[in-house]
Parts: sequence; structure tokens; C-alpha cells
Amino acid sequence: MHRKREASPVPAKLSEVGDPNDDHWLLEVVEAMPDGVVIVDQRGTMTLVNREMERLLGYRRDEMLGQPVEMLLPVEVRSTHHEHRDGFNANPHRRAMGAGLDLSAQRKDGSVFPVEISLAPAEVAGERVVIATVRDVTANRQADADLAAARERVLLAEDHERIARDLHDTVIQRLFASGLSLQSVLPTVPETAKVKIERILDDQDDAIRELRTAIFGLASKRSAGRTVRVVVNDLVDESARVLGFRPTLHFSGVLDTIDEESTAEVAAVVREALSNVARHARARKVEVTLKHADEELLLTVSDDGEGIPGSHRLGSGLLNMHDRAERLGGSCSVTSAEHAGTTVRWQIPIGD
Repeated sequence: MHRKREASPVPAKLSEVGDPNDDHWLLEVVEAMPDGVVIVDQRGTMTLVNREMERLLGYRRDEMLGQPVEMLLPVEVRSTHHEHRDGFNANPHRRAMGAGLDLSAQRKDGSVFPVEISLAPAEVAGERVVIATVRDVTANRQADADLAAARERVLLAEDHERIARDLHDTVIQRLFASGLSLQSVLPTVPETAKVKIERILDDQDDAIRELRTAIFGLASKRSAGRTVRVVVNDLVDESARVLGFRPTLHFSGVLDTIDEESTAEVAAVVREALSNVARHARARKVEVTLKHADEELLLTVSDDGEGIPGSHRLGSGLLNMHDRAERLGGSCSVTSAEHAGTTVRWQIPIGD
């Protein structure tokens, strides 16, 4: 078994100066300080270190005493540090060392870590010394880095939100408007022109779908961490601008624990289903229901619109819904009849 190393004794250097009884309390205070403390003489030699310096640097006390203070610095700055010492000794005053600079110390094992150092001149038995307190600020620097990264994420999310809003409110709305205009003239044009216009409308639908996919990609970054209730509610609100009315929305079961991956899939299906209703159904009523029960998440989107003709093949939007469900071990079904509305049932397994 390894024997626990006993703490090195407090060096006698300071207590040998003057009355030992007067110095003992000072040594106890220095030992109890939460920051590292090192006393350096005019030659840059360490004459006292406390227990915290041992813990911070990994050196034993007897390895530091009598050695130049530069041994505690990163190798690349040791050769020039004496110039800073000389400058301080020429004008000694209490101050933070290297204010505004990133200071580092080097442990015995060679690892380097950020520190804050404060300096104070003092006099012991007629000899001028410098007392330095050393604090490990690794956690502070990490917190600063995390805060800066969080700010960057917020700025990026705001930028994504602006782009998504511009695409949705401007580009897609114009495509919708031009599509409706083309559809309105179909009955009045020759058959040959009608075929070309229908092909243009199909291409336009594909373009809108691709734009919506891009918007969802931006929006999913924005919605990370939000509950599925909030995400679906926002999508229903957005659809109202295109439909001309707000769909009815129902929630059931425990939904706030749904993970982000499932939330993103649900959002994609809701967006696609409502987009199909807006483009094709001519509905006056839409109902969206999201239910979590029996380890299953069930999404239902129903409308009272034109329905899907029996001869009409499923479009890529509905096929995407099927693919999303199957990839997660679920299923998707579409019930529809001409002039009788459409119901999309999309479900995936999910734990409580």
C-alpha cells in the first residue's frame, strides 16, 4: 500500500526572522489561504510557498524553495521573465500582474493552465521581497468560452430565423400566388397550353417543397431544446397565413419529454401535411392531433377538402412521410376520397 505523503513542513526561512512567536500566526494564515502564495526575493528566488502552491503546481515545497520563480512558468516565457521582475522591482506597488494578458503557469508534469497573479511588495528583516498570490482560473476561462459560444449560437439562430422567415413570408408566398394565378386560367387556355401550365405547376410544387425543406433545416436549429408542443403550435400558427384560417389543434398525453429527434420528425411531417392541404385541398377546416399513449406517438392531420382522386398517385411529400415513419419503426397511412377530405395518420414507437 502507498503511504499518504505527509504535508511538507512550513519552511523556517520567514520564521527565523525576528521573533518566531510573532511570525507563527502569519505562517498559519498563509498556509490557510485558498490561493497559492509564493514569496520571492530580489534575485527572483522563492523563499516561501504555501500548501496551495504545492497542490496547484505538483511540486513538493522543498523542490520549489531556493529555486528561481521562473521554474513555475511556461518554458517559452522563462528567458524574458527577469525583465518583468526588474521592471517591478524598479517601481514596486500592489497590482494585478499582466493586467489584460492571458497568464499561465506550468505544473511539474509539464501541463500549462491559466492563472491570475497579484503582486505586492513587502519588507522582511530589512530585505525587500515580492508576495505573489496565484489563482487557477481554468474554470473561469471555460465559463467565458462557453458564454461566448452561447452568444455565437444565439446570433446564428437569429440569423437562421431571419432567413427562414424571409423565405417563408416572401419567396414561398409569391410562388403560391403565382401558382394560384396559373391555376385560375387553366379552364380558359387551349389543351396544349394547359399541359405546359400543369407541368410548370408541378415544377413549382417541387421548388416549394425544396424551399420548405431548407426552411425546416434552418428552423430545426432554432427549435432545438423546445418541446414538441411549442414546435407544433408554431407550425400551426404559420400555416394559418396560407390557409386563411388556423387549424384546430389538440394535444393528448405526456408530450414534454419527447426527444429532439422525434420532435424534428414530427415537425417535418406536420409541415408537409399542412403544406399539402394548403396547395391542393381547398379545405375550410383542418384538425391536427398529437397524442402520446401506450409508448406510441400518433399524429393525425385531417381536412374537409377536395380529397385525393382514386387515380392520383401519392406525391413525394406523402412518400416522405411514409419513409420518415418506417425509418423510426412506425407507419403512415392516408385515407382519402374525392370530395370527401383527407386524413393522414402518422405514428412511431416511443418510450415514456
